[in-house]
Amino acid sequence: MTPTLERLFPGLDSRSLRAAAIVTTLAVLMGVVGGEPLALAAFAPIAGTAVTLAIRGRPLAGAREYGLAPALVAVGLVAALAAPSLLVGLIAGVTGLGVLLWNAETPSESVRTVDPVEGLFVPGLGLTVALVTVIALPAARDAVGIAAIAVVLALAMVVWALRGALVADAVPAKAL
Repeated sequence: MTPTLERLFPGLDSRSLRAAAIVTTLAVLMGVVGGEPLALAAFAPIAGTAVTLAIRGRPLAGAREYGLAPALVAVGLVAALAAPSLLVGLIAGVTGLGVLLWNAETPSESVRTVDPVEGLFVPGLGLTVALVTVIALPAARDAVGIAAIAVVLALAMVVWALRGALVADAVPAKAL
């Protein structure tokens, strides 16, 4: 990497660059499919990603935690301006999962202690339930919306309870 790029993007590694490319590509695709002008659909995610990459590698205390904000604002802007449809919702959900993966990629960590994909189980399950609810239930009814929220909350409580049981330490068995 050239010294100029190294000064602009400190701590840039292949993992964070890969995650940034995935989020940016999905955000641009969401904008294009959502009917936005190509200039806006491409400029906002690319600019947000560039600013985020420049901030996250800095050794400042809040840079790693709050450095993802420009990319989130850019993706949110593209999502808010896109014409709503099932495909746009699917792309927006997958983009959100990509942002979560990008958040798991800390530039200062050279060795990863856990697999970040495990953290996508519950949000991915929520996205799946939301998309199945949109497809299966009729639209434009208040009662259906309330029922969908109740289904999602009930499923979230079940997953939360199961996660507690799966994460708990094993109890040693007593020998006879």
